Amino acid sequence: MKLYGPKGTVAMTENLTKAFADDIRIRIDDEHLDPVAVTFAAKDIEAGVIYDNNGVKVTAIEVNHGEKIKPSFGYVVEYGGHKIVLSGDTKYDERIATAAEGADLLIHEVAVIEPEVLFKNPVYKDIQAHHTAPEEAGRIFASAKPKLAVYSHIVFGTVKPVPEIPEETLILRTRTAYKGPLLVGRDMMSFRIGDRVEAYGPDGAKLDP
Repeated sequence: MKLYGPKGTVAMTENLTKAFADDIRIRIDDEHLDPVAVTFAAKDIEAGVIYDNNGVKVTAIEVNHGEKIKPSFGYVVEYGGHKIVLSGDTKYDERIATAAEGADLLIHEVAVIEPEVLFKNPVYKDIQAHHTAPEEAGRIFASAKPKLAVYSHIVFGTVKPVPEIPEETLILRTRTAYKGPLLVGRDMMSFRIGDRVEAYGPDGAKLDP
């Protein structure tokens, strides 16, 4: 498995291998599995181009996930004249808007935490301080003007647990700053990028922003 990540990525893979040493040994001896199948090719990265091969270029951009959580990266993926930007975990950071200017697809994190939750459990204030509010994300989208903006890594805190993310509230708050194409991400959502950016649900149905 090839892994690229901030400082600590190599150490993480080394310690994962140690943690699962007995399981690995048993499966190799008992199931005759290839030892190569459980190896890592990990690399600690810094901001800048981290991958450039066969026309695919990936650039890591530093983002602000709080003073104690450094480094934290977003990523720009470019291929064939197209560009996708992933914000990573971040507070409001104009560097994302700059990197995503004119992007085909901008995938951004977001956090919505009810005021009552903040009052009852102060730890949520720290959580909220490390993430981007919908209104702030809307400002990023409005500045970057991507062909499609999508929310992912959605942090949602409610007093009463809810089975689904209330998309309407999230979208309405974003619309105070951004009027362009917007979708709330779901597991197994996929995208086709060409002259247009098309989104598809887990069942393959086309989604309209």
